[in-house]
Amino acid sequence: MSRTSRSRRFLLWLLLPVVSLVGCAVPAATREAIPAIISAITPESCEQQLRSLVALGPRYAGDSEETQRAVEYLEKRLMQLGYQVQREAVGPWRGVEQVNLIVEIEGLVDPTTVVEVGAHYDTVKNCPGADDNGSGVAGLLEIARVLVHHRPERTVRMCFFAAEEVGLVGSRAHVDRILADSSRRVDGLLDLEMIGYRVFEEGSQDAPVRIPLIASIPQQGDFILVAGNFQSGGLGNIFEGCVDRYVPGLKYFSANRIAGFFGDAARSDHYPYWQAGLRGIMLTDTANFRNPHYHRRTDTIDTIDFEFLCAVSRATAAALIEWGGRAPEIHNGAPDTVQAGQIEGDSGGKFALDRANGAKNPQ
Repeated sequence: MSRTSRSRRFLLWLLLPVVSLVGCAVPAATREAIPAIISAITPESCEQQLRSLVALGPRYAGDSEETQRAVEYLEKRLMQLGYQVQREAVGPWRGVEQVNLIVEIEGLVDPTTVVEVGAHYDTVKNCPGADDNGSGVAGLLEIARVLVHHRPERTVRMCFFAAEEVGLVGSRAHVDRILADSSRRVDGLLDLEMIGYRVFEEGSQDAPVRIPLIASIPQQGDFILVAGNFQSGGLGNIFEGCVDRYVPGLKYFSANRIAGFFGDAARSDHYPYWQAGLRGIMLTDTANFRNPHYHRRTDTIDTIDFEFLCAVSRATAAALIEWGGRAPEIHNGAPDTVQAGQIEGDSGGKFALDRANGAKNPQ
């Protein structure tokens, strides 16, 4: 290799981080719009969502009446918001048919790339499931509510997963469909797994392991855990950046990139994504490592911190907007110019505005 070639290669390596940062930059107009959008999620609206859900009673996957009641409730709620709801067949579990509920906001720039957010709606047997996982469902319903008129660049898909508590049944079936669909590319999942329990007392937070400087989880249970495997690091960065920018009062502990090394991080609907080589981030209050009501009849609504639930939901909504992009507003019948660039995870890196006629529900 000549000295000139070596110099050029060295210069290219120096420029790569700069090019990456520029390509992944979020437009100023998008960041300016986000606070007003997410501020519509309030502790009061989160409480209303959760109270209505918990009033249904337990949502055990092995009980046909409980499962049907939960599905019909969520379907109606989403339709009232203006979404077309897809029932994604999962198959039977102990004789009870399971379905995921899927809603989409079609991307206006790159509709074949999909960004996902999800939460499981089932509970263990005889459990109200306010935190596990009513909190995640309430947060997802709030995100769906404030994004109903959102105009994303990439398709935003919201997934209400069935039968998580009995083996991640709904999310496994969903990932199988993702892998079978070559017409679309799913860029990953933000998984809302118990986001409503917060404790400020010292010593309230347990952990499967504490490793100084690597996995030194705080002793105080007042944070949301951001759990991702190494491949999912960029997605975790998006969420953490949105906390810093838009919800700075929300504490988080980053197990971004390292959670994949711990078995307890494989207990929710993001895990089939990891197994399939897809990105997935679990957002969690850490379940039984903090919440003494985990999988008990005492997992009731009076144990929920709605300020915390609201903050996590706002940060997740902001992350969806930054991750999925925000298409330009239409002025006088013509869209604003969209610049070609690169979004993290988009290997092509170039796109053009091919539709600008408003977000459509899937047909």
